[in-house]
Amino acid sequence: MTFTVGLIGCGTIGQEIARAFANGTIDADLARIYDRNPEKRQAVVDSFEKRDQPTAVDEITVLSRDVNLVVEAAGQSAVADVTVPSLEAGCDVLLLSAGALADADLRRQILRAADEQDRIVHVPSGAIAGLDAVKAASLTGDLEAVSLTTTKNPAGLEGAPYLLENDIDVQDFETATTVFEGPATEAASAFPSNINVAMALSLAGIGPDETTVQIVADPAEENNVHQIEATGEMGSIETTVRNVPSPTNPKTSYLAAISAIEKLRGLSATLRVGT
Repeated sequence: MTFTVGLIGCGTIGQEIARAFANGTIDADLARIYDRNPEKRQAVVDSFEKRDQPTAVDEITVLSRDVNLVVEAAGQSAVADVTVPSLEAGCDVLLLSAGALADADLRRQILRAADEQDRIVHVPSGAIAGLDAVKAASLTGDLEAVSLTTTKNPAGLEGAPYLLENDIDVQDFETATTVFEGPATEAASAFPSNINVAMALSLAGIGPDETTVQIVADPAEENNVHQIEATGEMGSIETTVRNVPSPTNPKTSYLAAISAIEKLRGLSATLRVGT
């Protein structure tokens, strides 16, 4: 089934998603795009053949008109502005900035709107692996503990609110150093550009308050590394993903964009493997 899509966010991930529409990887119509930066909007428009170019809109409220799905790739600050209005307009939403769901009130508002409008909020797996196994274990009630350890080069963590508030200069580190340890709810707001995977993992598993997150700055690490450990009566799950950082934004793993593209591609696929 062919569907039409609106996209908010024309940064690193948004551009990769738009490119997948333009080259036919995603069998759908990218109808509208929005970004606060007009130059970024125009760059995405120009990446399409003339006859296939999406319409660049100036207001978020216009984004959901006559589309089936709105893709959010604009960062946590945009989630509240776009998600509930899109659901209320009758659109499904693909949410990349899942870290925003650490806000329990916002999470309830989004889920209520989705339920009332009979719509779906999709959260792709992003830059981690093993969510299907974690979800299955959680469904049986056998899951007891889930943790995520994220290790990045200091350049991929710079500017995070937690580091600024605590006057931590990660560039001073000469060896791998743990800069944060706590529940996913705190990690998502402390490192909003880095840790959306923590909320995706926690929502698939035992919940945001019960999922433990450790963030490590390692000057010797060139990749973005995510290690998951989950234990329970079903046994144990351990996964490690070593992601290549996006060449234009070291805070973002390239796999995060690919994960969103695969989720979109799968919505119209005849064979769907995994969830």
